[in-house]
Amino acid sequence: MKKLLLACMAWSCLSLSAQAHEIWIERDGQSGPVRVYFGEPAEAAAAESEDELGRLKHFEVFGTQGKAGKATRAGDHLVAPLAASGDAWLFDNQVFEPWQGEDKRYEAVSYYARAGRSSTMSRLAFELIPTTANANTFTLDFRGKPLADTEVTLIDQAKTQKTLKTDAQGRLTLPALAKGRYIVVAAHKEPVQKLVAGQQVTTMHHISTLTFATE
Repeated sequence: MKKLLLACMAWSCLSLSAQAHEIWIERDGQSGPVRVYFGEPAEAAAAESEDELGRLKHFEVFGTQGKAGKATRAGDHLVAPLAASGDAWLFDNQVFEPWQGEDKRYEAVSYYARAGRSSTMSRLAFELIPTTANANTFTLDFRGKPLADTEVTLIDQAKTQKTLKTDAQGRLTLPALAKGRYIVVAAHKEPVQKLVAGQQVTTMHHISTLTFATE
């Protein structure tokens, strides 16, 4: 019984961790290397002993003209060199193994991240795309279609959170923003029937972040 309880607790913690965590990326001035973070951007930094970054082993970072180089550890984040200037994107669907939900069916998660808002092109399956270059209005796009009436969280440098919602056309306009760096987080739960890491999965969680700085 004790072993069963511990196993259930482990699955529960995995589920909460996968759904609560985000990957976000930052790039200064639309050039130079890309910084990759993993955790909860609105919370205090995790203790080093937790080493959540160790889970990031299979992600891809790319820009407008190619992929980034091999990432290296730099304290609480990873750094990936990227030659081309402009926005940067990341995708990773192997951070967590599939886990059992409350209904005993398996779930999995895919992470998406973007730094910058100069490009109006869609490069991820789930992404906030600016309607015009450097705009404060975005379309929340999932597999080429806008997601209407979906909650989105805006996080500022002080880790203050504001909940917003896309309209009937899947569009979202951010409020007036002070100077600083911001993270916008969106999540979408998709019913599926697919194999992930050899496991039949019925629910896929998609978590996407957009990071940009205002002057």
